[in-house]
Amino acid sequence: MDRLREEGYRAFFVSLGAHASFDLGVKGEKDFSQVIDAVTFLRNVTRGDRHMPGKRAAVIGGGNVAIDAARTLIRLGCEDVVLVYRRTRSEMPANVEEVKQAEEEGVRLVFLTVPMEVQGNDGKVTGLKCLRAKLAEPDEKGRRKPVPVEGSDHVLEVDAIVTAIGQRIDRQGLDSLESLHWTKWGTLMADTITSATSMEGVFSGGDLVLGPATVVEAIGAGKRAAEGIDRYLRGLPQPKMPPVPTR
Repeated sequence: MDRLREEGYRAFFVSLGAHASFDLGVKGEKDFSQVIDAVTFLRNVTRGDRHMPGKRAAVIGGGNVAIDAARTLIRLGCEDVVLVYRRTRSEMPANVEEVKQAEEEGVRLVFLTVPMEVQGNDGKVTGLKCLRAKLAEPDEKGRRKPVPVEGSDHVLEVDAIVTAIGQRIDRQGLDSLESLHWTKWGTLMADTITSATSMEGVFSGGDLVLGPATVVEAIGAGKRAAEGIDRYLRGLPQPKMPPVPTR
């Protein structure tokens, strides 16, 4: 960035998105190439890699990305696709219509199930060890945390696993910009009206600021930032408004 400033650039818009995935944090997750995160899997398919990762696949998660991955696996020719979610159907964040369509296409849904270990031999996945779960009493926010049931361990026989438990910001390369301020959720802090960050001349928006959101929200952020950057370069005063809450 210092070199770019020396070349005469005065304003920067940073929009890296949320392309990194959260790990399951279970034994064996990093030991097999057949365990892949949903973002990478869907990106590879979009780029033309149309072979199925296995005949029997498990998708872990309950959001729209998990549903997208499961339906894509069906269309690639997988014989059996099971979606594993640790809560109940009513608590799935995925769109109800998408879930229904996934079932109609052949995706099996397994609820109140917590992955514990990825099993395999000779570098190949053979199963996903899980525990049944029950929901605890509601917390202060009304959510009921799934609690594993002891002695309920069982193995789902699969040869491929796609993880879709959430996306996060990959801050590699941005940590060197020490004047940038970050939230406790790992997103970049930026003004919701002007898109300006805490670093002079640096603006940001989209998933990097909001966390995983929609294309429409990212486009809107780009338009707001363009206006903010235009005012900044012209030396015009920026509007001062109370911050808008973001999820």
